Amino acid sequence: MTGHLFLFLNRRRDRIKILYFDHDGLAIWYKRLEVGCFQAPATAARDGIELEPAQLAMLLSGIDPRTARRRKRFQLPGRVPVGA
Repeated sequence: MTGHLFLFLNRRRDRIKILYFDHDGLAIWYKRLEVGCFQAPATAARDGIELEPAQLAMLLSGIDPRTARRRKRFQLPGRVPVGA
């Protein structure tokens, strides 16, 4: 109920499920690719990762996050940037 989305990829990474709370219950958004696969950010831990909205948009649009460069932006003091 906090607005978080939970993403699940299959082994072949050609299917993604997004689980979220939608006002009065849980909802699932499901997408299956006909060609290619989703490129999730690499992570050392298998527990999970946290994505920013822009990273989720890149993932769903087929943009490889490893080759996309993040431009320098203002951040509030004390906030740790994602991926650092």
